[in-house]
Amino acid sequence: MILGPDLTTLKEAAKKRAQSYFVSIAESDGVEPTLRAMYVLKLQEARRVLAGGASDMIHEEAQIRGISDTEMAQMVDAMAADSTRLEMARMQTNVAIDAATSEAGVLAVLASLGLTLSLDAAAAQPTTPIV
Repeated sequence: MILGPDLTTLKEAAKKRAQSYFVSIAESDGVEPTLRAMYVLKLQEARRVLAGGASDMIHEEAQIRGISDTEMAQMVDAMAADSTRLEMARMQTNVAIDAATSEAGVLAVLASLGLTLSLDAAAAQPTTPIV
């Protein structure tokens, strides 16, 4: 038995710890949030091109790079796939934490990522659910 916060509180603290881990991976490229927002727009435009439409944004960047619009759209789409994989790993971790039936199970999920969680810190965490 582990003495510390109740299981619900521990799970929320574990999800917050996992979220910080995944955010640090996502932000390790140093891209500013405003530029990330532009990437969302660029992905929408790329998907329009891949669906057979046209995009001035994709066309102009393709021209600058000396590649076709389709090649540019494929590059953007591939970059987005990396973000999707990271988000799915985060969600898989949250589901595993939610499925844990004991404190040890929660800590084992974090350990599988190479993470630890201080039980004192977990006890001090608010219990606002993380999705």
